[in-house]
Amino acid sequence: MSETINIMSAQNKYIKQINLLKTKKERDKTKLFIAEGERLIDEIPSDWETEYIITSKSYFSLIDKKRILNKFQKSDIFTITDELFRKISDTVTPQGILAVCKQKIFEKNILFEKKNPFFLLLEKVCDPGNMGTLIRTADAAGVDGIFLSKGCVDLYNNKVIRATMGSIFHLPIIINCDFDNLITLLRKKNINIFAAHLKGNTLPYEIDLTKSCGLLIGNEANGLSDKTSEKATSLIKIPMPGKAESMNASIAGSIFIYEAVRQRVKASKN
Repeated sequence: MSETINIMSAQNKYIKQINLLKTKKERDKTKLFIAEGERLIDEIPSDWETEYIITSKSYFSLIDKKRILNKFQKSDIFTITDELFRKISDTVTPQGILAVCKQKIFEKNILFEKKNPFFLLLEKVCDPGNMGTLIRTADAAGVDGIFLSKGCVDLYNNKVIRATMGSIFHLPIIINCDFDNLITLLRKKNINIFAAHLKGNTLPYEIDLTKSCGLLIGNEANGLSDKTSEKATSLIKIPMPGKAESMNASIAGSIFIYEAVRQRVKASKN
C-alpha cells in the first residue's frame, strides 16, 4: 500500500477538486469521476486508472479495512479528518472512503468483434436511479456492452455511480452515441435491434434473442423517439394485463434483458 499523506485544510487542491468533480462540467473537463463508499472502492479493478484515494482518519484506523487499499499501489492515499470528509461526501452517512478515477474510453469496434453479442441500448434515459439499475442488471445478465445515446443522464453522475453498485467497472459502456448511425451500423453487422415500445405487436417471448441482438429502451416519460423506433428490427411490447399504462424504464428493461438471458441459458443446455 502507498504511503499515506495527511490533509488538514479544506483549501487543499485535492479537496477543492473533489468538490468541483460533483459537477458535470468538471468531470467532462478532467475526464475524472468520484466513486464513494467501501463497496464501490472494492469493485474497482486493479488495472483501472485511479488518481488517488481519500479516507477519513476513523476509516483508516480500522486495520481490517486496509486490505481494500492494497491494490492501489500506484495511487496516492490521503487521510483527512472525519469532519472534513463529511463535508466533501455526497452521502448522508459517509463510510469514510472515496476514490478519484479516470473515465475509461471503450472502442465500439472491439465490441462488434464479439461472437453472438448481446447489447443494451439506452436512449435519453434521464433518471440516475434507472440508469444505474439498468447497468447493474446488464452486468448481472452478462450483457457484452451498453450504448448510451446523447441526452442520457451523465454516466459519471454520483447517483448513477452509486446505483450501479460497482457494475460500472465491469462492462464496456459507450456514451454520447448517435443512435441513427449506431443502429444502422449494428444492423449491417446482422445484429437485430429489438425496441421496447407500447406500439409493439410482438411479445419478448415470441422472438429469438439467442442470436446477436441489441435491446433498446427509451426515455422514462416519452419512450423512444420515432426516428430511433423506425430503425429497429421490430417493436416489442411487454404484456401488461393489469391497469397500469406503462412501466418504470429500469423494470421494463430488466424484464426484457432477462427474457434474453432465459432463452440463452436454455439454448446453452440443449
